[in-house]
Amino acid sequence: MYTLTVNNNYAWDIGVSNGVIIPKKGNHTFNRRGSLYLTVPGMGEINFIDLAKKKIDGYPYPKETWGILIRTHSTEAYYRYEGGGEITAIIDDLGTLHLSTKKGTMIHIKLPELILN
Repeated sequence: MYTLTVNNNYAWDIGVSNGVIIPKKGNHTFNRRGSLYLTVPGMGEINFIDLAKKKIDGYPYPKETWGILIRTHSTEAYYRYEGGGEITAIIDDLGTLHLSTKKGTMIHIKLPELILN
């Protein structure tokens, strides 16, 4: 499980899939999280997918045991950690997502949004 701290510096409130509303200029900490998503008005959703021990194909790094995929409309971050992970997500005044961690490893990745078979 990981801790997610969200700081909302955006012009509108941010909705969360578990029913929490993070007011503009407010923040919220989610302890012992699994998967959830944030809804940023005018920008779309930010999805935090709990991968548990599953690794993303084609990405042997980072190597830590537990994983989270943070997915937005056009790009992703891949985060892995040991023990309790910690992610800070800041949505700035322009709606841009800033991610950081002090525990574990986070890298920028690109996954396809659509695959035709």
